[in-house]
Amino acid sequence: MTNERNTMIANRLTRRDRARHGQRGQMLVMFALAIFVVVGVVGLVLDGGSAFAQRRNEQNVADLSAMSGAYSYLNTSGTVAIRSAAADAAARQIATANGYTDSVGGTSITVGVNGNSFGADIKVDLTGSHRNNFAAILGMPTWPVTVTATANSTTRPNGAIGAMPLLFNTAAFPGAVCDDSAGPCVPEVYQLPGTGNQDVPQDATQFNWTVFCTANGGNGNNNGKAGQNGCNANSRTVKDLMDNDGTSTTVYLSDDIGPWDSGTHSTLFDDLEPHSGETFPVPIVDNSGQMTGWAYFHLVDVEGAPDKVIRGYFVSPVNAEKLVVSQGGGTSLLDTGVMPIKLTN
Repeated sequence: MTNERNTMIANRLTRRDRARHGQRGQMLVMFALAIFVVVGVVGLVLDGGSAFAQRRNEQNVADLSAMSGAYSYLNTSGTVAIRSAAADAAARQIATANGYTDSVGGTSITVGVNGNSFGADIKVDLTGSHRNNFAAILGMPTWPVTVTATANSTTRPNGAIGAMPLLFNTAAFPGAVCDDSAGPCVPEVYQLPGTGNQDVPQDATQFNWTVFCTANGGNGNNNGKAGQNGCNANSRTVKDLMDNDGTSTTVYLSDDIGPWDSGTHSTLFDDLEPHSGETFPVPIVDNSGQMTGWAYFHLVDVEGAPDKVIRGYFVSPVNAEKLVVSQGGGTSLLDTGVMPIKLTN
């Protein structure tokens, strides 16, 4: 009996040892799996941080590329196609100079140029290949890192030559602009401001005469023409400007162009009539008379007394191409906070 009991006890101990050994084996497997998961998570965090840093670098390169393309578009002369090609080449050149060349090392660069005669949007899509270290253990040797940037390039002149003495309000834009190359344009009727002290055009359908002098004084003679405070000139001054196809000097954004406040002067409508059918630059102001720029206006016809109205439409937005950009000619739109080139995305 004693031997049998000892044998039974021995068998029980053996089964317990086996069970304990089995549990230890399971723990080792679970620990190994846990280590693999922990390493994988740490690897993802480290590789993710590295990819984020690469993305930040790519974004800087994409921004520079888009800006370079915008500058190239602005400074290149020729057709829209020529300027677009120059912008595309400039954007890719900057990307290559910073280590990103299309179709090399998993890099992809797409440059989109949406341009016209007044400016363009330059969009750069950049994708780089991030080489992983730890994540490669999980079967992800590389990650694509993609960024995008868009820069706008717009012609922003600061002066106009040959501006006619007609003053319009910025409220007319952009609704009054018509592309006459796309078909017939319907002319708008423009009338003088109401009677009283309000001489600045106050809405999209008003205009007034101007003699291109400082509203608060001027030189007192309007280039040889007598006038009260150097601005309130007589009809002859305005007529001379129209007869000479506009002012022969450059009118700059920094010039405080005031309206002419000495009455409606019906004879000026007759003087303007010979210019029907012509297109010329005109100054644009806000409600207070502050210059905002110029636009090209196409005069259709003129009606004198008793209506005293003109009909026409604008063929360009404010500050269109073919006006003047002069470094030495006074304030530019850049100085007023209107950027000729800026990142929009």
